[in-house]
Amino acid sequence: MEIELNNIYMGNCFDFFKKIEDNSIDITFTSPPYNRKRNDKYNYYDDNIDDYYEFLKKSINESIRISRKYTIFNLQKNYYNKKDIFKLFGYFYDKIVEVIIWEKTNPMPAAGKAITNAYEFFLVFAETPLKSNSTYTKNIVSYSVNSSMLKEHKAMMKQEISDWFIEKFTTDTDIVLDPFAGVGTTLISCEKYKRKYIGIELSNLYYEKAKKRIKKFKKENNNVFP
Repeated sequence: MEIELNNIYMGNCFDFFKKIEDNSIDITFTSPPYNRKRNDKYNYYDDNIDDYYEFLKKSINESIRISRKYTIFNLQKNYYNKKDIFKLFGYFYDKIVEVIIWEKTNPMPAAGKAITNAYEFFLVFAETPLKSNSTYTKNIVSYSVNSSMLKEHKAMMKQEISDWFIEKFTTDTDIVLDPFAGVGTTLISCEKYKRKYIGIELSNLYYEKAKKRIKKFKKENNNVFP
């Protein structure tokens, strides 16, 4: 099967990785499942991976293999996955060129006297330093937690976060891949900034919702964005 640009495909991203040649994508930008071990974020996905570390390591290595410029992975540590997340820092110590922090201005839930988790990582993997399209781009970005998540998908990336990364670190000649496309947030950012893209989503329900969201965005914003 030939993979066409500006399209989303349903299936396992590891099957699609096998069809993608080395250095044939410019940038991989994605947010994989959290591995929270409980189904409180996804209605159509069991967020419980036996070996989360190996799952992430394989995802990142494959993304690095196919990406000419950058691979950017959004990771959030929690009680169940924090050892795996920190272990990844050590394994990829020579490939991580930047760590960008999303500071959540309204982190929830409050954890009483325990520490409330108020940030997420964006690990950037590359052979060369990360460069922005604008001057004075800090490695901390501050936005509130998403207040408009779909009822069926409470772990969708905040649109403003995706927009920020696509605007700052991609160009209109780049091909952007999101192997964990979810309901299409990255792909909508690519539509907004006229980037070419490929999305891959495992869940049929989220795949269908992503197609509808992209179609709706294009209809409502034709020729509005640069």
